[in-house]
Amino acid sequence: QVVKLRWPLLAKSLLSGQFSGWLTSMFPGLGASTAAILALQLTKKLGDHGFMVLMGSINTVNFILSMVTLYSLNKARNGSIIAIQKTASFFQTDIIIPVIIIFLLATLVAGTIAAVLALKIGKLFSRHISKINYQLLLSSIIAFIILLTILLTGPIGLLVLIISTAIGFISPIVKVTRTHAMGCLLLPVIMYFIL
Repeated sequence: QVVKLRWPLLAKSLLSGQFSGWLTSMFPGLGASTAAILALQLTKKLGDHGFMVLMGSINTVNFILSMVTLYSLNKARNGSIIAIQKTASFFQTDIIIPVIIIFLLATLVAGTIAAVLALKIGKLFSRHISKINYQLLLSSIIAFIILLTILLTGPIGLLVLIISTAIGFISPIVKVTRTHAMGCLLLPVIMYFIL
């Protein structure tokens, strides 16, 4: 079922998402979750559907500004931009305006196809998800992540995974959002540039 949002709520979600997404894109280590917290401080009572629009707006702004950063500074801010950078180097081309436009158009086409597929597959998925053993699914995902970490990064990567998992557990134990754990990234980055 397609949900129709009222224009004031839609405009509020989009504008707050764009502003907070732009703001967090300017600073290293800040991501979509931090932008969402900032946006929710500016605009109250968005509701579930408004929040989904907000997150989409934030991620769109983050991606576009990451492309601008890649073009201007030749620096990647996230994994998808690193993939674009490596694709461009594979084809032995520089990051120039036509390349940026091609990738943005490809993103637009992929997003359109994904939206249509999500509406179609979502109904099928929602009917069958209750039949899956959720605990078994989660255990399989955890085992897969551990195996992949060992294969790709070895013992050091496994140690980092254990420490980061422990940090992730602190948030629900002390009843704060996991965004606070971003301090583990932000503080070293800030100290690096200060010192």
